Formats: sequence, C-alpha cells, structure tokens
Amino acid sequence: MKVLILGSGGREHALCWAISKSPLCKKLFCIPGNAGIKSVAECINIKINNFNSLKKFIKKEKINFVIVGPEEPIVNGIVDKLNKLKIKVFGPNKKASILESSKTFTKDFCKRNNIPTANYKIFRNYKDAINYVQNIKYPIVIKASGLAGGKGVFIIKNKFEAKKTLRDLMIKRKLGMSGKEVVIEDYLVGEEISCLALVDGKNYNPLLLSQDHKRIYENDKGPNTGGMGAYCPLPYLKRNIQNKINKEIIEPTIKAMNKEKRPFSGVLYAGLMLVKGKIYLIEYNVRFGDPECQPLIFLLKSDLLKILNNCVNKKLNKTKIKWKKEYAISVVMVNKGYPGKFRKNSIIKNLNLVTEDENTKVFHSGTSLDNQNNIIASGGRVLAITSKDKNFNNAKKKVYEVVKKIKWKNSFFRKDIGFRAKKLK
Repeated sequence: MKVLILGSGGREHALCWAISKSPLCKKLFCIPGNAGIKSVAECINIKINNFNSLKKFIKKEKINFVIVGPEEPIVNGIVDKLNKLKIKVFGPNKKASILESSKTFTKDFCKRNNIPTANYKIFRNYKDAINYVQNIKYPIVIKASGLAGGKGVFIIKNKFEAKKTLRDLMIKRKLGMSGKEVVIEDYLVGEEISCLALVDGKNYNPLLLSQDHKRIYENDKGPNTGGMGAYCPLPYLKRNIQNKINKEIIEPTIKAMNKEKRPFSGVLYAGLMLVKGKIYLIEYNVRFGDPECQPLIFLLKSDLLKILNNCVNKKLNKTKIKWKKEYAISVVMVNKGYPGKFRKNSIIKNLNLVTEDENTKVFHSGTSLDNQNNIIASGGRVLAITSKDKNFNNAKKKVYEVVKKIKWKNSFFRKDIGFRAKKLK
C-alpha cells in the first residue's frame, strides 16, 4: 500500500515510525511532517486544510490509504471528502466527530444515553453564565465547547476567576469561536486516565490504558497544555477497571452513536476520571491522543497498518493486538513560555548523541530544519522523549537520562511524569 499520514506532531511521528516498519507499506508520505518524520517518510509541504492540493497529490501518487492525525481536518470533514473519492481513510466522518468538536453536544449525549459524566450546565449567553456562577459551590470547571488544542478547560477556584474566564471566553473570544458556548460542570476529585479504543462502527478493541499530564508545571500546577507527558500501562490500576470502562463508557457510546445515525469509525478517545472506583467521562476525542500515542505505539508488537486497515474494513472482531510486556514513558520538551507566548527557532543540539534503540525513541513534534540543516524548535511542544523498561521506575529513570543529554537553551519539561501512578491504587 501507498500510505499518507496527515499531521506534523509527535503523534504523527509515532504513527509514521510504526507504519514504516509494516511489510504492507510500499511507500509512506506525510503532510506536512517535521524534521524527525523525514527519517521514516517523505514529507510533502502542503497545508492539510488545502483539500484541492491534497486531492491532486493523492491522485498523482495513487495513494491507497490515508491516516488523519489531528482533530481539525477530521472535524472539517476530510474523511467524508476522501470517501467520496473512493480513498480508504482511517478516521471518523464529520457527523461522528461532533463528539470532540462540541462539548455541549457530548454532555447532552451522555445525559440522554446514561453515560456517567459530571453534572453540568450549558451557557450560550454571557449574562446568564455570570448570574449562574454568583451563588454556586467552588471549585468548578469551565470548558469552551469548541476545539481549543487542549487549552479550553479551566479549573476555577472562586467566582472572581469564574467571571474573568467567562469574559475571556465569551466576550474577548481569546479562544476564538470555541468559547461562544461554554459548559460549567462540577469539579470531580480523582485520577484522570485515558482510554483509547479502535472502533469500526460496531466492533471495538481497547488499547492500553494511559495517563496524560496536562498541566504545565510539576504536581499538576499551572494552565492546561496539549500534554506534557504520558505513560502506559497503568501499573497500580485494578484489573477490572477496563471491563468497567468498556461496559459503562465505550459500548454505550458506540451503540448510541449508531442509534443517532452517527456511526463511529476510528479512534474513540475517552478522557476519564476515576473517583472512588466509579468512572466518569470528562471528554471525548476522535483521534489518537498526543502524547498518549507515543508510549502506546512504542509498546505495540502488532503491525499497526494491518490493524488500522482491518478497522476501516470493519474486521476488528478478527483482529488481535499484541503488546510488549513493559512500561513506556514519554516526557515532552516544550519551548519556554508555552502554552503562552514563546520564542521560536532556537537550535536543538546533541540529538545525534542520543542512542535510539529498542528502549529509547525521540519523537519530534514542533521541529523543522534551518538553512544550515540544524534541527530547530518551531512549535510549542517540540520533542517527546520516550523510553521503556519492564520495571516502571527504571523506565522513568531512563527517559530522564535521555532528556538530560539534549542541549537546548530554550527548553522546559516537567520532572515528575508518572508521579501519580501510585495514586491509582
């Protein structure tokens, strides 16, 4: 197969790396890719939202299979457009992608289908929202309804923070049209876990449970980011939790989406909160998580392209996924200042000194090459250093040893990825 992967982040680097090893893959392209992806795929400088250019390229190269990485083109309906061209594509259609594009839809969807989630109110009017936050118990969570690159969720401690956040979202539109609708919901105290499941419309196959670290600073302080690190599997989690997630979250979601004529095919990512043994849905995503994808892919033993192809062909019920019996941890290195303003294009040194073997991999996110062929940091999240080991603590030790070898003056990273593992008991 000739395969095209759309995207430019660490998630796409991990997907490209795995797909490139498949005997089913004859040629691999990535649009637009990054400096790391260049080593495993041919990167093409086309904007992924320019469908006419994409279509021309796909026809010219006779692409057989397309994998869509980021949420934006999915939500914009790229899967529908490719299906019309009779191109095989992995990802949900526009109707199904509403699970991620609208938090208001998702909350109401959960309510009418008895999927456990935090109590909530939806507001489209600023004054109504302001009136509501005057006399409620804190803390609360305020969410922009639309896509916000992982930055649209705010934990609010008091009514003054609530008023400021509502003004920023609904009046100042700091997150654009994503904040024209907001969800205000109860704050749940527990442990956040990520469950990604491959779905072919009817059948599903859950991947290893993982845990993301969304806050910028250690001990989960500071603003939300796109993700500062992740690990899998979860070493101290009770074994029956996956069955509970399947029965209470994944299965009812698939059935309800079919019932509502929004059949789901692709990656169903359920962001969950574990509260005293009970599972609550926080949010859905409709693609591989980033950085969860990196440690997951690093532990995958099976042929990823074969799995995704079976998913598109509605044969997941005949697909077994094999995993390495180890732990993998990814630490994300970001530009200082992220998720706010940051300086671009600083040079990253010593990547050549990092020995990539079966236990270590550097996945690139926001990287590119300058005129002298130096690798530079061109985005907010830049590298996802990933290591694995049969022992969880050894995996943590390994990954930070690699991080220390990389010389990059403008870098920042969390030093405590995996610190919540024991709290999952």
